[in-house]
Amino acid sequence: MNYAAPPFQTIKPDSRKAYEKLYLEMCALWEMQDYGDVATDYLDFAKENPALVNVLNLGPCVTWIIDVRRMQYLFMSSNVKAALGYDACLFTTKGIAFVNEITHPDDLPKTWGLIKKIWDFLLAQPASKRKQYQFNHDYRMAKVDGSYIRVLEQSSILQQDSNGNITHVMGVCSDITHLKKNETLTASLISTGDNSCIFFTPETDGINPQDVLSKRELEIVKLIAEGYSSKLIADKLCIGFSTVNTHRQNIIRKTNTRNTGEFVQFAIGNGLI
Repeated sequence: MNYAAPPFQTIKPDSRKAYEKLYLEMCALWEMQDYGDVATDYLDFAKENPALVNVLNLGPCVTWIIDVRRMQYLFMSSNVKAALGYDACLFTTKGIAFVNEITHPDDLPKTWGLIKKIWDFLLAQPASKRKQYQFNHDYRMAKVDGSYIRVLEQSSILQQDSNGNITHVMGVCSDITHLKKNETLTASLISTGDNSCIFFTPETDGINPQDVLSKRELEIVKLIAEGYSSKLIADKLCIGFSTVNTHRQNIIRKTNTRNTGEFVQFAIGNGLI
């Protein structure tokens, strides 16, 4: 089957060097874990869950399961054909290497930089708390006709081994080309424990505690996205009108956006709401 040429033919030397360094660092990070026993072998996921697989294949988002120990896709929903034009078997047989081939060359080093930041954060958490985090990032991916779309990849930990190491991740990819117009790549980590959110860009050296959206701020973002005014939000949350406006200004500052419309778009484009 024909598909877009690998970006290595056009990727700039500096970008390629940065990409290869980060990619190899991630490969080493995944490989060096002291993996123990796992409860479930997802190699037979499709055979054992035909009804669920049928739902995923017909869904609006591309769904996948990856074994990070081997960097191998164990499942890729067949609707990837409609979304990008590639057969699912290209992902399950070629693994992450195929995703590298069809990722926009300018986004490759930035994407792997974001992935490295996500995993550095996850592995710094106690094993018992890792599963509470959902993590998202966006990048551009080539369709089979050579055109690019921007996808939002939203992932959660599917399984940890007996030592608490992350072994399997389940994710969904959706086309957000119509939602995000700027070229800035971002990533976010959302805690299901306290509903806080940490977000960062490839240029961020580390995670600043002041860049964490609180549970209250996320509530306000969601209500604004639903069309609530500051007055209605204050009434609904039983807080002061001025407090709501202070939260709004903090959200704009933390998301580096310019107004309400931009931070709602930011939240949608980063899977926060």
